[in-house]
Amino acid sequence: MRKIFLFTVLFSCFSFFAQGQRGGNGGGRSPQNQNRQGGEEREVKEFNASDVAGIFYYDIKKVIKKLKVKDKKTQNKVKKALKDYNFKIKEIAFLNSDKFNGLNEVMKTLKGTDRRQGNRNDDNDLENPVTNKREGIRGKIQNIIRPVRNEIRGHEEILNETLENVLSEKQNMKWIKYQKKQKEELMPKRPERNQNNNGQRQRGNGQQRRF
Repeated sequence: MRKIFLFTVLFSCFSFFAQGQRGGNGGGRSPQNQNRQGGEEREVKEFNASDVAGIFYYDIKKVIKKLKVKDKKTQNKVKKALKDYNFKIKEIAFLNSDKFNGLNEVMKTLKGTDRRQGNRNDDNDLENPVTNKREGIRGKIQNIIRPVRNEIRGHEEILNETLENVLSEKQNMKWIKYQKKQKEELMPKRPERNQNNNGQRQRGNGQQRRF
């Protein structure tokens, strides 16, 4: 009876110790795996000035197939409208290529500065030299991008009016939806890392104040 009692106690101690070791790594999951699953950042599209300005060209064959345009006369009209639009956008891209390349280089430099400083810069700190530089770059981007966007928007309105007069109502609705999706894919997504880091810092500051 005494041997059975001792065996039960030893077995319980061993089980408790094994659970403690597994619990230290979050139930058997290594910290590295936790970082991969919980802390992995969503891939963010690189800044591209021409994309932000709205520079892109329509795949004419793909558009006709997407809209299910069967009539040959209608196809020819759609092709001509898209070719004219693509040609105008190529002109705009060529005339502004140097400006776009300059903005891309500036944004790469700024991103490298943020990475070296570990994103410790506060965008609300107006006395921070990096923040001031960032605000200056934003103003420069607006001065270059806004006129290009306005010019593209003018050609886009002409294209949409032309297609509206050619396509059926159902086809035109598909076109507007397709166009919107193409434009949305150009825009860079905001990184989530800064938001997560700010939240962690706020929680950390709150814990320090408690002590």
